[in-house]
Amino acid sequence: MSAVTQQGCFIEPRRTPGRIMEFIFFTALMALYAAYSANIVVLLQAPSNSITSLAQLAASKVTLAANDVDYNRFVFNDDIDPLHVSVHKTIIPDNGKPRFHDISYGVERIRKGLFAFHSIVEPVYRRIEETFQENEKCDLTEVDYINSLDAFTPVKKDSPYLELLRVSYKHVREVGIQAALNKRYQVPKPRCESKAVAFSSVGLLDLRPVLIMMMYGVALSLAILLAEIIVFKIKEYNCNFH
Repeated sequence: MSAVTQQGCFIEPRRTPGRIMEFIFFTALMALYAAYSANIVVLLQAPSNSITSLAQLAASKVTLAANDVDYNRFVFNDDIDPLHVSVHKTIIPDNGKPRFHDISYGVERIRKGLFAFHSIVEPVYRRIEETFQENEKCDLTEVDYINSLDAFTPVKKDSPYLELLRVSYKHVREVGIQAALNKRYQVPKPRCESKAVAFSSVGLLDLRPVLIMMMYGVALSLAILLAEIIVFKIKEYNCNFH
């Protein structure tokens, strides 16, 4: 137990085999402790990937909000999917103030953590590029809410324009016009350039189970101490009485 808790041992074996075994045992557990500590550091450095879908986001304790535009109100009110309805009721509760904010406030809340902001990505990413530090960009996660698809052109079957549109769209892509327009109007997700030096902060909420366990341990140790004192006093009283 002393080797596991890295506290040392006051009992030393007298023979050589016992000393060798004790040395190997303490060395192995010290290496295990170092590997465990290194694993904790790696987990603090790596960005969290615990939320990758809308269902996980809705079930998490992350605060949900949306950009204050009429489009979002239309999207929320027109959806009948149960998962989307739960997100809708979280952002627009029946009894309470709706969680609609502007881009600046929403991005600042994202920067502080535990906050999800529903909006078109272009203005959000522009604001992130202006305000975020490089290491803060590594913790960003994007979840699709609408499941949107790329726009397409409907054409009647056997239409004479079908081949013309096919050739024209291929030409637009091959000569780089589509890429140029996408680069002009679409803002890519900010890249994580300093992932190796980014650490995630650990708050009191994350340490709550450990603190509760410590409190139980302190209470148990005090109870054992009180019981030992009572037993000692009883034995001392019996010895003096006899």
